[in-house]
Amino acid sequence: MPGLFNHLHLIDWPFTAVPRPEHCTFVAGRPNLRDDIEAFLRTSSRRDASSIQVFWSWFGAGKTHSLYYMARRAEELERKRPPVQLTPLYTEFPRTIQTFFDVYRTWVIGLGTAYLMENFLEVATSSTTSSLVEEIREVEPDLEAAFRLITGGNQVEKGTATHWLRGDQLPASKFVKVGFSQRLAGTERAVTVMSLLLRVFQAAAQSQGRQSHRLIWLIDEFQRLGHCGKKAIADINTGLHSLFNAVPTGLTLVFSFSGAPVNNQLPSWFSPELRDRIGTTKVMILPPFSRPDAVTFISDILLHYRSNHSPNIDKFYPFTQQTCQIIIDYLGDQTELRPRVIMHAFDAVLSHAEWMIEQQKLDVITPSVAEEVLKDYVIFSLEEDES
Repeated sequence: MPGLFNHLHLIDWPFTAVPRPEHCTFVAGRPNLRDDIEAFLRTSSRRDASSIQVFWSWFGAGKTHSLYYMARRAEELERKRPPVQLTPLYTEFPRTIQTFFDVYRTWVIGLGTAYLMENFLEVATSSTTSSLVEEIREVEPDLEAAFRLITGGNQVEKGTATHWLRGDQLPASKFVKVGFSQRLAGTERAVTVMSLLLRVFQAAAQSQGRQSHRLIWLIDEFQRLGHCGKKAIADINTGLHSLFNAVPTGLTLVFSFSGAPVNNQLPSWFSPELRDRIGTTKVMILPPFSRPDAVTFISDILLHYRSNHSPNIDKFYPFTQQTCQIIIDYLGDQTELRPRVIMHAFDAVLSHAEWMIEQQKLDVITPSVAEEVLKDYVIFSLEEDES
């Protein structure tokens, strides 16, 4: 509701435990990370060689926010029409997974049928790229049939074709009835379809005068792979490695996972082949904050949500700098200063004081007000609940 937090001189509530994609337009307290993301996107928009990027974060250190920010910045850069067209895709590694095909399903659902058809139609109707359609018909005829049915079929045919693309487990007879040879399944076939679609994206971009296309696939919660069985870990690694080999241009895999880094080595659930492909890429590490950086983190958040009509308000308002320092010190004495822990504590203090500020019973959140809240505040140990 507009104006709901005018009394705080804020345009919205600043402290949330779960990041909202539409609000991830800034990076608080980590200027080096922001610069690394900018450099990565700048390079990605100027050349199309496939690459792998790694985000390694302590639990609750802000990796999902950072991924949303990267996707948003990629979209903003794309509006300037750089040489290489950028398409960011955020997906979350499935909680329950048995094979690479489950990863494929999250990928194709994330892209959406409309995006796939837009690119296919661009390729199919362009005199310079239509030969790719013939190649698809030879290599994976069911994929060409899916595009044909979605663009020109009746409602039943369109629906069945969409189910085929998503790898839905309908009876095989339903697919055969509209012209498919069989249901889409299996790691090898998923890799084939994905590599062909990535070539479609590149060809579509080139037909529109761009140098190439790059899909930036942001895979969050990748540490869940470590909780899979050995067979699943091997199959998923094989699928990712095979896909990367199949598309030497046009793909960036961004693996984002939680857990404290050990000896600068990738976790054991990365296969040797995938480790080799990652090579010497710079790892974007998100550690806990120092106490001074944690205070900066809070001031950056408040500045981001500050009303444009409040130019003379102290940057820590509705807190004071001393109050912020007291809250940070309280947390730092008990746990590591992760963004999520900090956000929870400041949310608790602000929730307690916000109504009193609105009713003019409180001018600013003082150290004593914060201490009153924190005396009953419990910091639960961070378990790997994201796994």
